[in-house]
Amino acid sequence: MTAPADPSFSSSSLNPDRLIAGDLKLVTREVTLTENQAQGALTRGAILGFDGTNYARVHQTGNFGAATARAILAKDADPSGGNVTALIYELGEFNEGELTTGGTVTVAQCREALRAVGVYLKTAVSA
Repeated sequence: MTAPADPSFSSSSLNPDRLIAGDLKLVTREVTLTENQAQGALTRGAILGFDGTNYARVHQTGNFGAATARAILAKDADPSGGNVTALIYELGEFNEGELTTGGTVTVAQCREALRAVGVYLKTAVSA
């Protein structure tokens, strides 16, 4: 018979990002994220477009241009080696200063397409 382990504890600091910008309920789901023009790993807050089958970072007018922006990446993901499963936000309020795009597309260009699907962008106000 072994002796019970001594109780222990640990702590870590919490460094929340400022991606979430409101009280609107967040809706998430898993999707297929495609390799994205050799742009490498994507970080939480990347604006994603949808081509009818898969998601990828919006990067230029065309297949994944601003007009097709549909979601925000909820967790870092790396599709550089091929398709991966990724978690996205489909509904919510987000700090536009924490969002990223690729190529020549700006966050402002994605605003209306995102609003149409329930993803609202806000400007952060400092105290």
